[in-house]
Amino acid sequence: MVSTSAPVRPKGSLGTSALLGLGLIVASASLHSVLDGIIWWLDLVVVVAIVLGSAAAIRIFVRARWVGSAVAVVVAVALITLLFAADTALIGMIPTPDTWQRFGDLTAAANASIQEQALPAQATQGILFLLCWVIAALAVLMDITAIWRRSPALAGIPLLVIVVVPSIVSPDLADPLFFLATAAVYLVMLRPPARKIHKSVAFGLGAAALVGALAAPIVLPSVPSMSGAAGGGGGAISTGINPMLDLGSDLRRSDPITALTYTTTSSNGQYLRLTTLEDFDGDEWEPVSIDARPDNDVASIGSAPGLGADVATSPTTTAVQIENSVGRWLPVPYPATEITGLTGDWYWEPDGLSIRTENSNMRSQEYNVRSLALQPTSDQLSAAQSSANLPLAAPPAGLDPVVGETALEVVSAAGAETDYDRAVALQDYFRGGDFAYSENAPVRQGFDGSSIDVLPEFLEQQTGYCVHFSSAMAVMARTLGIPSRVVVGFLPGEVDPNQENTDADAEGNVVTRFTVSSDNLHAWPELYFEGVGWTRFEPTPGRGINAVYPSAAIDNPNTPEIDESQPTPPSAAPTTPSTAAPTVPTDDPTTGSGATSDTATPVMVPIILSILGALLLLATPAIARAAIRARRTSAIRSSHEPASAAWAEIVDTARDLGYIGTAVGTPRDVERVLRQRMDFTSASDHIQRLRMSVEREVFADGSQVSVEVADVDAVRNVLTRNAGASDRLRAAVLPATIVDRVLTLRAKLSVPRT
Repeated sequence: MVSTSAPVRPKGSLGTSALLGLGLIVASASLHSVLDGIIWWLDLVVVVAIVLGSAAAIRIFVRARWVGSAVAVVVAVALITLLFAADTALIGMIPTPDTWQRFGDLTAAANASIQEQALPAQATQGILFLLCWVIAALAVLMDITAIWRRSPALAGIPLLVIVVVPSIVSPDLADPLFFLATAAVYLVMLRPPARKIHKSVAFGLGAAALVGALAAPIVLPSVPSMSGAAGGGGGAISTGINPMLDLGSDLRRSDPITALTYTTTSSNGQYLRLTTLEDFDGDEWEPVSIDARPDNDVASIGSAPGLGADVATSPTTTAVQIENSVGRWLPVPYPATEITGLTGDWYWEPDGLSIRTENSNMRSQEYNVRSLALQPTSDQLSAAQSSANLPLAAPPAGLDPVVGETALEVVSAAGAETDYDRAVALQDYFRGGDFAYSENAPVRQGFDGSSIDVLPEFLEQQTGYCVHFSSAMAVMARTLGIPSRVVVGFLPGEVDPNQENTDADAEGNVVTRFTVSSDNLHAWPELYFEGVGWTRFEPTPGRGINAVYPSAAIDNPNTPEIDESQPTPPSAAPTTPSTAAPTVPTDDPTTGSGATSDTATPVMVPIILSILGALLLLATPAIARAAIRARRTSAIRSSHEPASAAWAEIVDTARDLGYIGTAVGTPRDVERVLRQRMDFTSASDHIQRLRMSVEREVFADGSQVSVEVADVDAVRNVLTRNAGASDRLRAAVLPATIVDRVLTLRAKLSVPRT
């Protein structure tokens, strides 16, 4: 029997490196049940290929195995720095103290994101950073154990660490197919290099690893799920990065779970808001994005934007206990004026008065909120001057014209003359009986979600849930010049059946106890009126409290004990029009398991040969681009047209990073565009020298022009540092200039010969 520590030839280590990389790639694919999409996996493929590829490449020239592992460590650190913190590093790849600070921030963001997201989770920047760091570290560890230390059997430990992650989270997330595929690669990795070696040892180890991997989901305990006291469903409600995105899945839970309980001095209960969605990311609503504001202490919250002094208000107190909810937004009434009892660092946002944290969580929080119950009158709302000049009154770009046309038809038919009349007309349009509430019809008919692209289909089908109604009314209001936004939060919930009439808070005020479940997740629109501020409306039929604002009354002198001039709060009873269309049945079998976010479908079948071919195909554009850059560098040093070669490299780098398109214009045009897109202070002289050189070379009398490679490198470094991580990764893996060349060649070949 020959020991597994037998010397490994440098050339023979190339095959081992390839198997190590393949094992990591296949094992990491098992995380598909934990993470949504596939882009994150492609990023890991690139990291594995570069880290292990660099170690294998250096061993072709250097026989000492430890040198390859040392190079892998350096390359791993430089690559992660380039992808996630290039602007803090020297030449984009050498870490500085600021780089490590950035890594710490990304790690904290990843931890917070993991806590607040449901499964499968979105691979946010923080999570992607953590994944790339871990996979790079495991790649180095496997290189050290299998090649430097000549113990390939130990390389199975990192693979096992990866493939058991879904099993540890939940046995239901384990996919035996990936266990088998990873085990197959591991067995090949242990294949004896000589016939005299006893094969039973290697295959025995492989069989043991396979059995252990398949048994892990059964033996290892799963991550305990949080279940509500009143609901049998498992898992916590997660507000995620954008609460709007997971709202439909939470509403479609087969068994609702208790999200929170609260007591309040408001007998009607409270709408509890999480966050406001004002902006559009492409065509999707997204939360207001601001930097953390630690000075905005929740012990003293600012005034509600736009709220006039003549609008009647009444103080309320609410005590909240979070049960099965996680996230970085805190459910509170609007407008809150003071919050006490929180743990962690929380701050309030100035526009929506949402309560937010960067490093804590609402999980298991218990806190008290003082807020105001707003009581505007219809007269005050009708008297509000137009706010069409405000930014949030502009409809989103790319909106289908049918949405604005429908809004105009609705308000015209109602004879609405003021913005308030128009808002009421839109609300009545949705709640008047023609529209029906359904959580599953949008899924079946393919128009689910908050994208503006689904609005025409929703208006035609006239069925959906709160996401569709709130988004439609908010966007339609903007087409009429009324500022609007969407709020995501909870309906008031149900009165606790064990409520005692004598319940009182610490100050002796009578309180009512409410229970809020996942069924009470909700989205509603708010419209802005000058002098009143943001005002809630309720277009979703059969849900919530219909927003009816009474006219101002006149005080009756015959009843001095009652002031009839004070406005009456809106009715607390959820109103469902008697003519409402029946709700679309929700037991359609075609919805399947896609109704919730707690299940996952495999996104790929790992076929080893296909992965190898994909890796080669993935590397081809990068190799071609590197060859072009090397040829130009040589031309700069020796060609009679060095400036043209240098400027071509600058233009192609800008194109690859997404700063310019295919039509670039003159050198002055390119320089102007680049200076507008970023700060060129550190390379201003370099780009100016290059631009002047290429102009002299092209337009002058043909005299020899001298160009320095250092000028090109300085400009390229500025372009790279200012690009985002995704742009840098795309430029490295699939350069746009290579794609342009391929498309141009294809077009030429497709022209028929005459």
